[in-house]
Amino acid sequence: MKITSVSCLLISEKLTNPWVMGLGTAYKRDELLVFVDTNEGITGIGSSYHGHTPHAIKALIETKLGPLVVGQDPRQIQSLWEKMFFGSIHLGSAAAQAIAGIDIALWDILGKVTGQPVYRLLGGGDNSGAGPRLTTYVGCQTLGIRDDLEALADEAAEYVAQGFKAVKVRGGAGVPKDLAAIAAVRDRVGEDIDVMIDTNARYSWPEAARLAKRLQDYNIFWLEDPFDFTIAHHKRDAARLRGLGQAAIASGGNVFTRFDFEDLVRQGGVDYLTPDVVKSAGISECMKIAAIASAANIIIAQHTYNGVGQVANLHFAAAIPAHIRGHVEWDAGKDNAFRDVLVTPAVQVEDGAVTVPDAPGLGIELVEDFRERFAYEEGPEIVGVPRKRTWAVA
Repeated sequence: MKITSVSCLLISEKLTNPWVMGLGTAYKRDELLVFVDTNEGITGIGSSYHGHTPHAIKALIETKLGPLVVGQDPRQIQSLWEKMFFGSIHLGSAAAQAIAGIDIALWDILGKVTGQPVYRLLGGGDNSGAGPRLTTYVGCQTLGIRDDLEALADEAAEYVAQGFKAVKVRGGAGVPKDLAAIAAVRDRVGEDIDVMIDTNARYSWPEAARLAKRLQDYNIFWLEDPFDFTIAHHKRDAARLRGLGQAAIASGGNVFTRFDFEDLVRQGGVDYLTPDVVKSAGISECMKIAAIASAANIIIAQHTYNGVGQVANLHFAAAIPAHIRGHVEWDAGKDNAFRDVLVTPAVQVEDGAVTVPDAPGLGIELVEDFRERFAYEEGPEIVGVPRKRTWAVA
């Protein structure tokens, strides 16, 4: 068996209602699909995070990484991963995101060849005779920043009524607004529901420290990504913040390889690791990250998106050691065609738990008219806003 081609397709889904987070406002969802074809008629499907520069990541896959693996045996996943990684090491996090789509597609091929779901190839599963069920928390494009706190609390209450036991509120709007949002949600859902906040890397050290201190009043489950990943000392600051003992810290959604994760853990800046297979160089690399977490006894609650990438993350979650497996991020919002239409069969959630697809490979196919139904819409997925700092000069 040989790889004959690697290709990509950008797809989009326009949001019915814009979604606001600390980084800006999202008007659509984008996904970069990756297809690895073989001479035996088997095609693997993968997904790479677009990095908000989707054409650049697409070109990286098709002009740099694809030629490295064409002609090779797709079942030699580890050697191909190393070939891609060391062949693009100067390209940094963009290369890790690009590698992810090919790596996921290779695991999909291996599953199809062997007749096994990916999670089982990775050593996961149970004796139920069906796909494993994983507990989820409500995240992704839900519970965004809004001025109407009553509506925000109503949204959280709807998810609780559906059986979810944990919800994540988006922050980064400023410490007073973040606290008001958390207070409104906590008051509505009660003390038995875990409530997290993700500030999307918007804060300086004084702001993050002030927020962490005040969050204790609301029994916060975790504070996620307070510091900007582009700042050289963000890992040190995360460790410093965690050392105050005021709020559990979650991070990892924008940390891209085992080397960065090892550094994050070694510096002591995290209670929950949140890798994402479409960002962190694929399933192969995320399994190595899980080994780091296991050695450090740190829980993994992976970050994820919708579509093919979310399915790949479910297989990863089902395969990691149970003693470090936390809740899986899940988009429970309304009108989500990437979740409900793009992949078939659609992944099912009941009482806050998701069933991992059990068919060979990733266990899903793309809906027949996906190219037309999800035609790519040019423009940014999220329209960003400048950072604001307390007492900072504009």
